[in-house]
Amino acid sequence: MKLPLVPIDKANHFIYGFFIYIIACLFVSNPIAFGVVCLFALGKEIKDQVVYGGFDIFDMTSTILPASIMISVL
Repeated sequence: MKLPLVPIDKANHFIYGFFIYIIACLFVSNPIAFGVVCLFALGKEIKDQVVYGGFDIFDMTSTILPASIMISVL
């Protein structure tokens, strides 16, 4: 049995980051939508630190990555 290349948690962060970026782009410009994704990612990790005692920079990076890709392509 092969294991996934990307852990499910990181894949979920990537998908959520993508959809947050797309939805934000409907209302604001691309750079501001990128900022919105960064704020969501940072807020989620701060919440995780407070509630669970764990800030994961890789989760934050996984959330921001699709916005980074999209803003560089568009």
